[in-house]
Amino acid sequence: MTAPGPDHPDALPRLDAAALFARMLQAPGPALVCVSSRLAQHLFEAHARAAQAQGLSAWETPAILTLEAFLQSAAEAVRLDLRRDGTPLPAPLRPQQRRLLWRLTIDETRQEQPLLREAEAAQLAAEAWDLVHEYDLPLPLPATTPDVERFNHWALQYRKRCQALGRVDAQGWRAALLRAIAERRVPVPAELVLAGFHEHTPSLRRLVAALRAAGSVVSELQPPQREAAVRLVAAADAEQELRAAAAWAATRLREQPLQRIGVIVPDIGSRRGAVQRLFDEQLCPQADAVDAHSLARPYNLTLGEPLAATALPQTALRLLRWLHEPLPYADATALLCSPAWGGGEDERLQRAAVDARLRREGHTEVSLESLRHHARSEALRARCEALMAQRQPQRRALAGEWVEIIGGVLQAAGWPGARPLDSEEYQAHQAWGGCLAELGRLEPLLGRVPWSAAVAQLREIAEQTLFQPQSLATGVQVMGALEAEGLEFDALWIAGFDDEHWPAAVRPHPFIPYPLQRERGLPHASAAQELDYARRLTARWLAAAPEVVMSWPRQEQDRPLSPSPLLAPWLAQAGMLPPQALPRAWQAQPRQALESLLDAQAPPLPQDGRVQGGVRLVGDQALCPFRGFATHRLGAQRLEVPRPGISAADRGNLVHRVLEALWRELRDQRGLLDLAPAQLEERIGAAVDAALTRLLREAPQRLRPGMRRLEDVRLRRLVAAWLEQEKLRLPFRVIELEGRPPEMEQGDDSEVDFEGLRLRLRRDRVDELQDGGRLVLDYKSGGRRKAPWMDDRPEEPQLLIYALTGGGVQAIAYGRLVAGAVGFEGIAAAAEIAPGIAAWDSVKQTADAQGWSALLGRWRGQLHTVAGEVREGWAAVLPKHPRQTCRDCDLHALCRVRESVAEVAEDDP
Repeated sequence: MTAPGPDHPDALPRLDAAALFARMLQAPGPALVCVSSRLAQHLFEAHARAAQAQGLSAWETPAILTLEAFLQSAAEAVRLDLRRDGTPLPAPLRPQQRRLLWRLTIDETRQEQPLLREAEAAQLAAEAWDLVHEYDLPLPLPATTPDVERFNHWALQYRKRCQALGRVDAQGWRAALLRAIAERRVPVPAELVLAGFHEHTPSLRRLVAALRAAGSVVSELQPPQREAAVRLVAAADAEQELRAAAAWAATRLREQPLQRIGVIVPDIGSRRGAVQRLFDEQLCPQADAVDAHSLARPYNLTLGEPLAATALPQTALRLLRWLHEPLPYADATALLCSPAWGGGEDERLQRAAVDARLRREGHTEVSLESLRHHARSEALRARCEALMAQRQPQRRALAGEWVEIIGGVLQAAGWPGARPLDSEEYQAHQAWGGCLAELGRLEPLLGRVPWSAAVAQLREIAEQTLFQPQSLATGVQVMGALEAEGLEFDALWIAGFDDEHWPAAVRPHPFIPYPLQRERGLPHASAAQELDYARRLTARWLAAAPEVVMSWPRQEQDRPLSPSPLLAPWLAQAGMLPPQALPRAWQAQPRQALESLLDAQAPPLPQDGRVQGGVRLVGDQALCPFRGFATHRLGAQRLEVPRPGISAADRGNLVHRVLEALWRELRDQRGLLDLAPAQLEERIGAAVDAALTRLLREAPQRLRPGMRRLEDVRLRRLVAAWLEQEKLRLPFRVIELEGRPPEMEQGDDSEVDFEGLRLRLRRDRVDELQDGGRLVLDYKSGGRRKAPWMDDRPEEPQLLIYALTGGGVQAIAYGRLVAGAVGFEGIAAAAEIAPGIAAWDSVKQTADAQGWSALLGRWRGQLHTVAGEVREGWAAVLPKHPRQTCRDCDLHALCRVRESVAEVAEDDP
């Protein structure tokens, strides 16, 4: 609903802000009632500047407050002053009580009217109830649709519940308060000025009428009247648009640190994370180098986030849930590694070690018993037992009792941790206490409930509580569309002026008849109304600063966007066409606050040349020197991501174990050929069953009964197909299995000196051929990669190193056990060793060598270079194939390759 024009009978007199502040400094002036706390703070600061301009060093604190604060103070006056008729205002339902009452009301109709999303239906019903009372719509509403009919039924039941409790809804409370004001039972200021209420809603008009009836003079603050210098910016997409706005704000702040800068992002609620990331990147690049919670940012992000999403309350909610049920691994990892509970850093590191172990074992869920079982210290086990002692199985209690029990659980857990809280954490801790108090106030509505219901209700309260920590005053304000009402800036950037989002799409309420919404002018009811609203709000933004930038993205995902039709007047002006590129000064600025150091040279290896990782060390160094250094010398390893079912590594290990067991019995090709089909099938089945039984002992959580049956069938078919390939080879004898002779089932991996490196070797299998030569075989059960004998910088060097460190090797090959692609892939000194193993001189990449020995020498030279890099400590971030190598790597947080754009080239063709 629009504000009435100056000749309208409901129009309010307008006062100039400067004249009003001058009058307020001379004598106690009128009360200012503001549309938001941000505007109240803005006017409070403007009043202080006016006082200082008059040379005052002290002045009386002005009465500047929000509308809600004004109404609460009036209600308090009614409660304390009963001189008129002794009738106090009825007690209103608190917001959480109101939400719960709507949920309970809708739960009653769950059976007769099934709903997919009960919580969302309750929220919509509460909104419809508010609109009905705001716009004086008749109840029951005309039942034009089944949804409206449902709402009529819910509204009737909701009203009955309120009456049964002897409480009133917020709408009824406000109506009673306005009656008390109009009847002069409430002392009100002699003069009152409204600020920022550009939309005169019916409830605002009722308030003005009540104040006038009480004898108060009501006026409104004159909004800014200026013509802004407008600039238009078209960005490639929404992210570039936000980054440009942040860079613009950073540039303005560097040029004039004391100016007031505003950035309006209409959909900031859904993009808060991206907004904070991009503004941190441009205005405080040190944010990624320090604790983000303790960072004093040079900008203020106005919209809060749900309290349940902040660190301390989130940890508390996970602990409460964990008490009675296992947590999914993502929640469990966050909880085990959190410093917000427990006995200190030593305990947190112990929990993190347990987390890494549980991940390796493949636990997709983690229980409190799992932590106690794997805990290495008595203190950690004692904490787990103290928590488990707090369990309340099968008990039902009142909300107030659960609040006390929850406090005991968190105390037993050591929440909020042993370290001191910073300012933001302290404020979150206090807000959490408020949530517990709200849970206690729900006792009359909830009755006796189980633990799960109490914790679920507490979680809902924390999710509905917006948390906006207090911060120091800053010159840059990043806000949503409505938060800028009444504010003034030195420069303003408004994002999102594309044709799909401004004007906004029509969003009529589903529980109110559409014709009635359009007739009474309810918000978002018609396209004409949305257009009018967008025009008026745009005009107010343009008057809020002398310099305004309006921007829009050209594309959203794969969909092209055009500028909003509201920008037509500026698009048509000469010199105001949207630029094809962002102004250079507004492009992302380099992080000058951080010091950059190229440190590609690590300390050389110790004299003994020992380093963990075996031959994989050489392959990782070939892929990327930093990867080789970080993985094998720093010990950096990625955390496993548990998933249902067995992993690719499990499947590879199963293949190795089955074939190892078979060849320890068969020993040579003759032993394989002498078996009848039924005998071979029986031996394969026994080996598969033994391998699966061993995996079941090691990781029972991954190998469920159904998965075992499927894997049994898969392995039998795969191994049988492989042995058919073995039958086609020339005769051979197995002389080494998993690094040991077939007759030895236990033993340590052998160590060899290779180009100054001391490497541990475990060959999957070595066969002796008819002529005495040897074939080194490496089983592969995964995807195919470039063969190392065709690679100038071998990233899979195992077979080459085996050939160079073993005597008499005449062939190397992969044994590929992949469904649909079972067979050999290798290279040999001579042909016809096995199908898929080619003679060296028939392979294009090796045909120019001067013989098998020369080819071995070439491989040694290639690996000598890579081994030399390892010995000398070369650790540059130089991925072999930037796109693919970096995509498959887990060390981005260490190497920061994504931030070093100059070092990342396009992938090799």
